[in-house]
Amino acid sequence: MSTLTFPSANSRTPALGSLLAGPAFTAALYFLGAEAAFLIGTLSDRIFAPFWPPNIVLFCALLLAPPRLWWLYLLATFPAHVVAELGVGMPMPQLLVAFATNCAVALVNAAATRGLLGPLPWFDSLSKALLYVAITAVASPALVALGGAFVPILGGGSVYNYWTFWVQWCLSNTVSILALGPVVLTWLSDRNRPAAHLSSGAIVEGALLSAGLFLVCAFAFESGKGAVADGLLPAILYLPLPLILWAAIRFGARGASVAILVVAVALLWRTLNGPNPFSADTPEESVFAIQAFLIGVSIPVLLLGTAIEETRRAEQAVRKSEESMSFAAIAADLCLWHFNYRSDQFWITDHGRRMFDLALDAPVTKQSIIDAIHPHDQPAARSAIRSVALSDRLIDTEFRIIRRDGSIRWVRARARADRNARGEKIKISGTFADITTQKAAESELAQQRRDLAHLMRVSMLGELSGSFAHELTQPLTAILSNAQAAKLIMANASPDFAEVAAALDDIISEDDRAGKVIHHMRGMLKKGEAKFEPINVNDLVGSTLRLLNNELIARRVTCDCNLTKELPPTSGDPVQLQQVLLNLIMNAVEAMHGVSSSRRIITIRTRTLGQGKVSIDISDRGTGVAPTHEHQIFQPFFTTKERGLGLGLAICSSIMKLHGGTLDLENNPDEGATATLVIPGEDVHLVS
Repeated sequence: MSTLTFPSANSRTPALGSLLAGPAFTAALYFLGAEAAFLIGTLSDRIFAPFWPPNIVLFCALLLAPPRLWWLYLLATFPAHVVAELGVGMPMPQLLVAFATNCAVALVNAAATRGLLGPLPWFDSLSKALLYVAITAVASPALVALGGAFVPILGGGSVYNYWTFWVQWCLSNTVSILALGPVVLTWLSDRNRPAAHLSSGAIVEGALLSAGLFLVCAFAFESGKGAVADGLLPAILYLPLPLILWAAIRFGARGASVAILVVAVALLWRTLNGPNPFSADTPEESVFAIQAFLIGVSIPVLLLGTAIEETRRAEQAVRKSEESMSFAAIAADLCLWHFNYRSDQFWITDHGRRMFDLALDAPVTKQSIIDAIHPHDQPAARSAIRSVALSDRLIDTEFRIIRRDGSIRWVRARARADRNARGEKIKISGTFADITTQKAAESELAQQRRDLAHLMRVSMLGELSGSFAHELTQPLTAILSNAQAAKLIMANASPDFAEVAAALDDIISEDDRAGKVIHHMRGMLKKGEAKFEPINVNDLVGSTLRLLNNELIARRVTCDCNLTKELPPTSGDPVQLQQVLLNLIMNAVEAMHGVSSSRRIITIRTRTLGQGKVSIDISDRGTGVAPTHEHQIFQPFFTTKERGLGLGLAICSSIMKLHGGTLDLENNPDEGATATLVIPGEDVHLVS
């Protein structure tokens, strides 16, 4: 919304013609305003006019002019003032005091409003309108009237009537600031705002409304005097009120200011052309009654119009904000909803209806939303609703919905309960977001992660093939030796069946040993989704070390285990967790490649962390992690190995996140580094 701003005091000095145009135009309007005031002032040659337009002209001119040029406007209006006042025979001392007070009230009003109210518009805010009235219609006239009261005294009035003159001068300026000021200021505010221009229909409506208000006022003010005897004066004076309210409600502050001006013009016209309901015993009392009436009407009507204008602008701002919010929500594939506990009504945006495949004209209830949810996800959704009602925090849940065509979509719901001052829940508000595309991408990413992890396991098994071959060679050799021994024993004339049974037991034992090796290999070669099951962390560490036994011996690495007994129960995919351990232990082995064999020691420790969590610490005495690499070690394709792919630690980190745990790698205080695995307890809900 554009607004009229005051010219800058630092703006470049214009050409002489442009510089003098404003003051000259102001002087002409000042003279015409004074003549109009003198015309109205013929009600009595001894008192002020009911209002004084020249001061409004000067006030508005000073608002538009830079403060550094105010002196020029005051200087230009002085000749106009002299000509107008000499035309009614005002002596020079009285003329000078009148001009000084006119300038003073205009200067005080302009300076105070510019400083306290800021740039126009002022009548789209009730607080600014109240401040305008307080400054220009109350404080400033009352202050300057202390000097203005001397104008009639210099014209022959009694000094004993000083306070009467003070009231007359003050009310004259108050009426002018209320009857003329808002009309001019709203026009100045609206001329630079395209949105404020009225349509042709509104202009016709405004013209008819103004004409009708003038006619009704003329009739009411003409009939009022004769109706006093019947006690109908209040009712007669209220005749214009519906049209005044219509103007204020229909056109806001602009309509209210025009209505005030029309009422003032109609009343003064009626007063100049005959009796009126405000005729009193003396002209002074009649003018005072007119002023009191106009002030009493102007202030509430002006404030009403301003309040309506402010409300209308607030509604437009809210509507615009809602439209922007709705557009943003649709662009993000979100919908807004809320459920009112008191009325048991469920509201959802049209985009939400389309998301759930609900008819746009059909009523939506909480049950209709739940019915659209996949039967397998309904218990979790109901539980989430109960959690929202019982908690003050934001609840986030995901579920599937079944549309009428049978298609399934994924939806994320976020909700929070709104409560009153007593803590009672009033409604639940939240959003629905269609995350089907996101879920499909997550599923594809998870599949790629599983494939990559499987390839890494196959690659690792390839590196450990020598160890596995050695692990299989031993039991197979033992099986062959025992089988041959049994055969020789059986070839004897009197075979020793006890020795044959012992050989067969050894064959079974070695076969079991070979089977376990093959089972581990098959498990790591197997491709599929993660399967979570209860695991014993210490057993997992032991089985991993047995797989690496020959590799550790070949590389002259000693493993020192410090395993805590009675660890809390945990759950996870044993194949994936063993892959993490294999990778980390092999990294520790390779980190000590340049270390003397006597110092190639890996320390593995298990411990309890609390809340059912179990930690596995794998420490080495290698070179550690370079400070420049600490923030990159878990990034894909980052590696410090000569032939490394940079995927091992990244995959291990993703596996731990899948298990709801963490993986950290930090340098030791003295030498080497420690990798720490944290596995959550068995009761933690895991998401694959």
